[in-house]
Amino acid sequence: MTNIYRHIIVLAALTATAASAHAQSVDVRAQLDSATIFIGGQVGLNLRVTFPENQTVLFPEIADTLTSEVEIVEDRGIDTLAHENGLLQLEKRYIVTSFDSGLHYIPPVEFREVLPDTSVVYRSQSMSLNVINPFQKIETDEQSGEAIITDIKDSKDAPFVLAELLQYWPWFVGGLVLVALVVGGILLYMKHKGKKIFNKPPKPAEPCHVVALRMLEEVRQRQLWQHNMTKEYYSELSDILRRYVAERYTVSAMESTTDQLLDLLKPVLADKELLRGIEQVLSQADFVKFARYEPLPADNDLAMSRSVDFVNKTKPIETPPADGQAETPSETAATDAKQNNKIEKIEQ
Repeated sequence: MTNIYRHIIVLAALTATAASAHAQSVDVRAQLDSATIFIGGQVGLNLRVTFPENQTVLFPEIADTLTSEVEIVEDRGIDTLAHENGLLQLEKRYIVTSFDSGLHYIPPVEFREVLPDTSVVYRSQSMSLNVINPFQKIETDEQSGEAIITDIKDSKDAPFVLAELLQYWPWFVGGLVLVALVVGGILLYMKHKGKKIFNKPPKPAEPCHVVALRMLEEVRQRQLWQHNMTKEYYSELSDILRRYVAERYTVSAMESTTDQLLDLLKPVLADKELLRGIEQVLSQADFVKFARYEPLPADNDLAMSRSVDFVNKTKPIETPPADGQAETPSETAATDAKQNNKIEKIEQ
């Protein structure tokens, strides 16, 4: 029997030693950032555990409160602080607060290690949180014992010190310069509104026949009727000729019908063949635009040739005087004025 008791005692001692060694491998701590706060203030609560990496230790599940007086405001989650020498150190941080003044006891926080057949609970040290109410002392009336509530005092005006503004002088000067630039720009714009400050000399207007011939050549280069755009081709020919006649003879050619325009040209065109050619171009353009007439390719080329020929033969010609000098602009203008007088009589 003595040997049996001896074996039992040795086995119990070994078991206790193993359990003690196992327990020493897990270290848990709970600590507040500060043990004192004002009422309604916030403080951090740090839960830390160190354990072998091949073991499993669970943090406590804390809901909304630590105690009836201490509340959880925020759960910051778990962070890994260290992982070395086979040990893992984890920390979980909470933000807590209290709205009850006084010294509050916080019991130990329990961590749980999960084993294959059971679990082991580890408890941290207990804590205390002192919550101070800075408004706790209230003046009371000696007779009635009621709190004395005083009126709100008026605000006091601080004296004006000019030296305080000196540190802002760069901003003040910069603001004045900016305002001056804006005002100057507005005044300059109003002064030169609608005018260019740097005016270039006006480009002399091109003679109407030069413009007309250039536009006719552009129409030729675009090859409109060759690309099944006959209507556009004749519309542009008609517009170019009418604009040329309007500027050359100062008549309302753009608003006139073809017959009216021809009546205006008859008194000033001595070349009847030229008049007949322009009549055919304008009439053919009317048929194409309004009657969907499809002229032959030869007719299309002929309309361009007649248009160019009309401009070339009706453009102002500077006739040199008898002494060999060029005719002055006033003489050319007088010749054009005679032709315009004839047209004006027809229009009347």
